[in-house]
Amino acid sequence: MATTTETISEYVHYHDGGIPGKRRVLTGVDAKPTFNAVPKIDMQRIYSPHLADRQQLADEVGAACRDIGFFYAVNHGIDEELLDQTFDAVKKYFDLPMEVKMECHNQKAEKFRGYEKFLEGKLDPSTRGDLKEGFLMGEDFTDPEQKLSPIPSLAATSKPRNQWPTHPTALFFRPAIYNYYNAMLSFSRRLLRIFALALALPEDHFDTLTTHPMTNVRAVHYPPQPSPADVGIGAHTDFCWFTLVCQSRTTSPALEVLNGNGMWIPVDHEPHTFVVNIADFLKLVTGGTWASTVHRVRNISKESGMGEERYSMPFFFSPNEDAKVSVLERFRKEGKEYDEFVVGEYFQQRLDIDRTTHLDRDGQVENTRA
Repeated sequence: MATTTETISEYVHYHDGGIPGKRRVLTGVDAKPTFNAVPKIDMQRIYSPHLADRQQLADEVGAACRDIGFFYAVNHGIDEELLDQTFDAVKKYFDLPMEVKMECHNQKAEKFRGYEKFLEGKLDPSTRGDLKEGFLMGEDFTDPEQKLSPIPSLAATSKPRNQWPTHPTALFFRPAIYNYYNAMLSFSRRLLRIFALALALPEDHFDTLTTHPMTNVRAVHYPPQPSPADVGIGAHTDFCWFTLVCQSRTTSPALEVLNGNGMWIPVDHEPHTFVVNIADFLKLVTGGTWASTVHRVRNISKESGMGEERYSMPFFFSPNEDAKVSVLERFRKEGKEYDEFVVGEYFQQRLDIDRTTHLDRDGQVENTRA
């Protein structure tokens, strides 16, 4: 009697575009060509007055966006002292008593802005929750630091979106975050023009879509993980245009990106760099040509089996809330129809998914801390 041997495949599970997905782990003869490291790109040319220099940079950035979806932005030009001061403020904020942080609990805000407790996020349903705490702020036409005027077509822009702590021990936090926010916004506008060149478009192609962009800073604290079963944040893609990540020094990398073979590739802390990743909107407008790559955080040291205190400050950049986007003409296939998306509506749909994944069956936030 003939016998057959069935191969049991291993899969990596994640959220892609807000939808659960999985990727088979490929090894040996099944493995395909893919990346095994995140490239470093020298960004000094972003400030060059010469188009040829900026185009050369765009060519390198475009290759990374197509093949990987992640790259290190080396020599980004943002003052290191400002970054150090922001990290100091973030650490100081998360060390505050819980009752001070809970003044701005994100469940009080429509846009999910403010403080998020440990284990309140849960992108990976197989875990007890995301082992992190965070603080989210973003575009707010009522915050004077942003010098924005309400948009007549969006009445809601005149309402406060951010929450800021008012306790005397926490007043340092808002100005520190805004110093970082404004520096990252300025750099992001330059980077957006490099992306346009990389797509063979005029440098200013996206300018009309980003006159009042949707933006966020999420300050995050990842404590050491006591168990390999824990995860700092579950595997996911970002729902914005692109993300810039400034991460604190740790001995072992915690950020990991998923390659085409279902293998997790570490993204170490590198001095004087940001980690840049393409997100869902740029994947959308390029017809999937640019990669919105799955990533996660696992704060575990290979040496000790226990991670270190880790802090991260991702900056998320998106088009205007009322902008409409679709696949660029050069990426369209003849005879195929393409939908147009209103940025704010899509963003809110994704936010609602993220917001409900961490609620228990009774709709109440779990208050457990690891």
